Amino acid sequence: MERIQKTSHYLLAVFNILLIALPLWNLTQWIFIETKTIDIPDALNFFGMLEQTVKTPEGIVNLSQIERTSSLKIMGVMTGFFGVLPFFLGVLVLKSLFKNYQRGEIFSLQNAKHYRQLGWLFFLDALLVQPLSGMLLVLLATLSNAPGHRYISIHFGTPNLEALFCGLLVIVISWVMIEGYRLSENDKFTI
Repeated sequence: MERIQKTSHYLLAVFNILLIALPLWNLTQWIFIETKTIDIPDALNFFGMLEQTVKTPEGIVNLSQIERTSSLKIMGVMTGFFGVLPFFLGVLVLKSLFKNYQRGEIFSLQNAKHYRQLGWLFFLDALLVQPLSGMLLVLLATLSNAPGHRYISIHFGTPNLEALFCGLLVIVISWVMIEGYRLSENDKFTI
């Protein structure tokens, strides 16, 4: 139990950092989107993290190379937030879950409900958020193109199916945990 509580303490610190870093990272990418990546020293742009590319029907577009207005930048920030929203909410749920673990509450009804919430977040992320976020990024990347070269395309592929499967699996596991908790509660009152 002590190991779980200690690990939960460290993971809570990681989740707190993620809750601050995710929105800041999204904002940073769009603030510096006009900066050409060749102007950035490799130390600051390791692994091309400041580059945002989008796969459009006409090929891969680097967002730093498109013509953009303030409204397009705002739309980009909102699209970025929309794309990471399920992950952000998932971190909040994980934070609640690991707070319970830190308090020594391992097999509780609340924890099973947290797992169910995580499963639904996986599921909705794969089914709706990622395809819609991708669609908005394609629109964003092609909106400044000449008429006839602007696109709205929605993709749904194998990664989405894998995430859907994982989401369904976590939801079913949470149902099992909830049922196990109820059986355990019934046994407590059986003489």
